[in-house]
Amino acid sequence: MKSRKLDLFVCISCGVVIAGFVFFSSDRATLVSSFRDLKLWWILAACGCMVIYWLMESIALHLLLKKSDPGRSFKDSFKVAMGGQYFNAITPFSSGGQPFQAYYLTRQGMDVGDAAVGLLGRFLVYQTALVAVSTVLLILRMGYFREKVQNFALVVLIGYLINFIVLALLVAVGVFRGAAEKGCRWVIRAGGKLRLLKDPQKASEHAEKSLLRFHANFRALLRHGGRLWVGFFLSVIQLLAYLAVPWFIYLAFGLSGADPLTMLGAQGFVMMIASFVPIPGAGVGSEGAFYFFFRHLFPGDGQVAVAMILWRLITFYLTVVVGAGFAIRANKNNKPKEEDETRHEDRTVQ
Repeated sequence: MKSRKLDLFVCISCGVVIAGFVFFSSDRATLVSSFRDLKLWWILAACGCMVIYWLMESIALHLLLKKSDPGRSFKDSFKVAMGGQYFNAITPFSSGGQPFQAYYLTRQGMDVGDAAVGLLGRFLVYQTALVAVSTVLLILRMGYFREKVQNFALVVLIGYLINFIVLALLVAVGVFRGAAEKGCRWVIRAGGKLRLLKDPQKASEHAEKSLLRFHANFRALLRHGGRLWVGFFLSVIQLLAYLAVPWFIYLAFGLSGADPLTMLGAQGFVMMIASFVPIPGAGVGSEGAFYFFFRHLFPGDGQVAVAMILWRLITFYLTVVVGAGFAIRANKNNKPKEEDETRHEDRTVQ
């Protein structure tokens, strides 16, 4: 809990620092004018994109979880999805969402194995959609942005490769169990020789158990069939909604001239860079990437600074605020079934 509070503090601090930098380094009259002239309905449309993002996440997760738990409600899946969004937002590399979701699902009474299969499926489907959309954006818009933002081309490719390698490794481990075990043993032996591991034997046993469990979950996941394809298309819609947020912010300024694909491409490249920023919420790195990719698209004085603040508020801090409500309620109100039954029996005896 303390580490989560620290992560949240870092996220908020980064936001305050960036906002302060923008405020003190820009002409205040220009900033006020830029905010005042914004068209509210386009800002609401940008917020609507995030609502679509959350809904697609929840529906895709619900489809995969419902396969093993036919009686679960969409409301329960929405709570799990939004709590996961909150913990993804405030942890480095978005690493906190799935552990929370696994914990929450078991407290809802779901079998641990079924929960693991559903969450694994959701991650693989989302990662596949992310790599697919990123590949299309790289093909269509990498040349354009290589000219506009020369120093960032290599960084974008690194971000893309990281996401691609993560997906490839997960699929390889799930399909090629023997090769995965050999590779894992080699890494552990090397770690032992370099004295990076205190107990290589114990680490090897733990790794073998984890690989066996992952392989079993992966094989179980393949039985989901059509649900995986539906989840993939929902994830594509989810990502496109997220990528469209800067486009609606652009329209809110009353600007024209930039085509939607260029705006989506710029946001996609910002997302690729943010994927390997080791700070909760990818703070500072996200804002910096946004500035460099969008500064030529928002030509007016101070517009890119205002756009950056709005974009961060809508895509990140709105998720933190909304998701926090579900995460807090999950900890307060959701009791394990066994605990609820014990309390009921105690009241009956009394």
